[in-house]
Amino acid sequence: MKVSQTVDLMKIGTDTISLQEALSYLKQSGQFGQFVSTVLREYIIEREIQILEFCPSQTEIEQFLLDFRIQNRIIESQAFEQWLFQNQLTYEQFRERSLKGLNFQKLREQVVQGKVEAFFAENSRLFDRLVLSRLVVEGPNLSHKIGEMLNQDPQQFKALVGEYSIAEDRVLDGRMGVFPWQELPPQLKSELDGKSPGDIVGPIVVDGLFCFFKIDQILEAKLNDTICQEIENRLFEEWLRGKMQGNNIQMLV
Repeated sequence: MKVSQTVDLMKIGTDTISLQEALSYLKQSGQFGQFVSTVLREYIIEREIQILEFCPSQTEIEQFLLDFRIQNRIIESQAFEQWLFQNQLTYEQFRERSLKGLNFQKLREQVVQGKVEAFFAENSRLFDRLVLSRLVVEGPNLSHKIGEMLNQDPQQFKALVGEYSIAEDRVLDGRMGVFPWQELPPQLKSELDGKSPGDIVGPIVVDGLFCFFKIDQILEAKLNDTICQEIENRLFEEWLRGKMQGNNIQMLV
């Protein structure tokens, strides 16, 4: 007969919480799946690092430690000691964690090596930004009327905004600002796909209001450091999701 052994995990005040109880709390809160996913993610990263057998040089390690302290503004000895205390780390634990961070960086670099430029070439539109204006009205009848007027003369857009729009940005001729293509709502993105500066789409119903949108300008993306970092993150996460799929997971507690 198998006897389940209770493993204590932590204490809250005078109460001891077992591992089994903690897992039960995670299930009850709906966060158990995220917990398992996080464990699987860290396991795969650790396994891949072990397989690839990265061996950072002492110079690389020291430079990584220095860069970390510079980025976190803890160069001064007193500030660094305070940071270690606040994070409940010894210096040895800090070095061990930093070594893992360096190995993770090397893994990430190997996964995305040679893929960033190709991804950008195929998906540069994802990183474009659009300068948009809008005209917002209430009721289908008025929106139909405005739609007909815009079809006859799109140059009326600015004047129609001033006359009919109920949005606060009417005082700015409907100018909304600059929006990354990736962050546009799916319906608006679908309507704007393939459009050019000066084109108007709509009406699109948003929160019960009828909206017309005009592309004032398309700011085409260039492959800079920020976009490069974003693509690297995307490629690594896609690679990691692929590694996470198909694993047989069995809970033993």
